[in-house]
Amino acid sequence: MSTPANAPFVSSYFTLRQSLGIMSMLFPLALFFGGLLTMGEVMPSISDYYFSPMRDLVVSALVVFGIFLAASREDGPDAIQPNLIGFMACAGAVGVALFPNQPPTAGMQSFVHTFLDPKLCIMLHFASALMFLFALAAFCLCRFTRRADARERRFHQYCGKTIIAAGIIATIASFGRLFNWPGMAHHVEALNVIFWLETIGVWAFCLSWMVKGRAEMARAAYQS
Repeated sequence: MSTPANAPFVSSYFTLRQSLGIMSMLFPLALFFGGLLTMGEVMPSISDYYFSPMRDLVVSALVVFGIFLAASREDGPDAIQPNLIGFMACAGAVGVALFPNQPPTAGMQSFVHTFLDPKLCIMLHFASALMFLFALAAFCLCRFTRRADARERRFHQYCGKTIIAAGIIATIASFGRLFNWPGMAHHVEALNVIFWLETIGVWAFCLSWMVKGRAEMARAAYQS
């Protein structure tokens, strides 16, 4: 016997899922305007907001987002890979929150910086960020395309490829900024290149996430 799509817990699940997508899309905008209001500037990347008055929002949003992705599980014998993607996304998001990037000012440290070598923190931060971004891409390219029609599958693939492209360019820009490659660091920071590339990646995932949620809700309503 199928569960009605309008059953309270089913309705709550889909509402929570769509709400998470909307809040995640608003997350970069909250940092953007929050930075302007509190500091009068936009930080070069989302990670840089850790060392700003917006730190609490950055840490809490990443941890909550990661936990929800890990908790969004699938059932069945072929669900191991999709669920593993969720755990990778969770580990990446929490890693970005726990291992912040290099402090912009000497002497400004986090709890982790007092115990770990700064270079190790930076390595863990970049590894976590890459894991998180490419896990989001895997959600779109692998998990969301399961049981999707051709139109939905193309949309999820476009979103996944957008995340990968934004992640690769943001990584190059991050290393150019970190190692101060000739003429690159200034432009990366002045134009907030990394911030906007990360924002594009987050928005692409959120759109894919919400489209998948609406499709699942429609199928649940049809089967009830």
